[in-house]
Amino acid sequence: MENIKNIEQTILTYTSAWNETEPEAIRKKISKCWAPDGTYTDRLTDTITGQEAIARLILNSYEQMGPRTFKVLGEPQTHHQSGRFRWLAIRQEEYPVEGMDYFEFDSEYRITSIVGFF
Repeated sequence: MENIKNIEQTILTYTSAWNETEPEAIRKKISKCWAPDGTYTDRLTDTITGQEAIARLILNSYEQMGPRTFKVLGEPQTHHQSGRFRWLAIRQEEYPVEGMDYFEFDSEYRITSIVGFF
């Protein structure tokens, strides 16, 4: 059975990495929650693989979105080592962006895949 508290902590760590602006702070959080060969894709991003790639994506996203704060909206829903969670990106001078990520995780509760929708 899945441990929702461990999964919830993984998602909170992952989301908080998107709020960091320093490369090392991003990498530190990603190393805790992202599998070494984890993948990410969304409608603007081709599939990327690995911890360094997701850290670069997060850092480069400031060029697209500018300063913002990501918040998780509620507890993740999970089953069979997969799940989804809703999030909100609050931006300083523009409307917030709401999204939902589908994710998969391994036996150590590290993210192995995210497909983002917004």
